[in-house]
Amino acid sequence: MGRFLALALTTIVLPLPSHDTLVANQAQYQQFAEQGLAEMQQGWWNARRGWYDNRSPDDGQSPSMWSSYPMMELVAAVAIADPTPANKALANSTFKAGENFWDPTINATGGISWQWGLKYSGNAYFDDAGWWGVAYLDAYRATGKVRWLWDAGRVLAYMDRYGWDTKNGGMWWDTGANYKTSEPLAAATLIAATLYRVQHKAYYLKLATKYLAWADAKTRNPQAGNLYGRSATDGTVMDYVEGMMIAAHVQLCLATKQQSYCDAAESLAQASLDVFPVLHPWVPEADTIYLQGILQLYAYDGNPTWYALAYKNAEEAKANSRDDQGWWSKDWWGDWADPGVLFTPAATLELFAWMAATPPPAS
Repeated sequence: MGRFLALALTTIVLPLPSHDTLVANQAQYQQFAEQGLAEMQQGWWNARRGWYDNRSPDDGQSPSMWSSYPMMELVAAVAIADPTPANKALANSTFKAGENFWDPTINATGGISWQWGLKYSGNAYFDDAGWWGVAYLDAYRATGKVRWLWDAGRVLAYMDRYGWDTKNGGMWWDTGANYKTSEPLAAATLIAATLYRVQHKAYYLKLATKYLAWADAKTRNPQAGNLYGRSATDGTVMDYVEGMMIAAHVQLCLATKQQSYCDAAESLAQASLDVFPVLHPWVPEADTIYLQGILQLYAYDGNPTWYALAYKNAEEAKANSRDDQGWWSKDWWGDWADPGVLFTPAATLELFAWMAATPPPAS
């Protein structure tokens, strides 16, 4: 996924409405997210399978990890925004079921299958493993259940052991070592940085700094705001990679108290704002990852520009994404992405949940 963007850097001002309007919209986001989650549980949850359907109505196939990731994050984000016993219980039961993405037959120690419940899955993908690990970090944030940190840690160990190129550096796309890409590298960096902040184990800091050092040396694209490119040989910049890297730098800043990490996060965010369109003509499931990272930076530094970026996209989604049946099945500019799929409405509702979980600027 992704496209190359090499645009001149500009200063972009994103105005916001009044604080009262922002507070009212935050409550509306909460309503949308909670109601939407209930509707998705009704429309996509398959009790017989014990997991979500690939699409509604059921097409008979279990969804992939990439398809399931926004739904898992939606469940976690709603519990973070509104930590009721019911919401936290749903998060715990969902992430317990999500452990069925773990395939013990992959390599010698097990790993993440590309499809829920699949065993002997053969080739496995490290970006899938990264999404899974990041989701479990948010499950821990939502519930405080330590098991979810263990899940994130075991997938990080799997990615480092089998995905990291010990000779030349970089993260492979899959267990076949066909090529390297930045999606799993950014996810692994975020997982390691977050686990270090929470658990203070030097091992996680070592991994996070190892990944960052290679990415900084090999993938920065000076033609696109010095953002992280797809690989050492491909300068394509992708917003959701930048979002994870922004969040990883924030986590390292909080954990180490080294301001340079927060400065780097802010530089990445500013370059992303300059390089990517404010309103993205891309896909909700990728853009929401980007905006989640932006909101994490806003939670640290309070810069209303970052909140405004997420807010404008959320308002666009609110205005355009609902279909005639009331599902959030369209993309944020009102076109059909793929009617009936799991991940499009889940990603849009996930964005609403992150907005509900984030207090707007005071003025």
